[in-house]
Amino acid sequence: MRYKKFFLGIFFLSFLAITTSISSCKAGEGCPNDPQYKKSNTDKDGQLSTKRGKSSLFSKKQKKKMKN
Repeated sequence: MRYKKFFLGIFFLSFLAITTSISSCKAGEGCPNDPQYKKSNTDKDGQLSTKRGKSSLFSKKQKKKMKN
């Protein structure tokens, strides 16, 4: 009885490991939800934007204080 539970547990764990490792995406085609992650900023001609973001770690005041 004890061995049946042991082997059943191992079977269940191996089944779970196999089913979670199988990918739902086809090779060479990608996943159907990939295009939503590949959005890029383009201008009206379709060229990629060369603008940079304006985020910075420190404000202008803090930068001035660090220089002095």
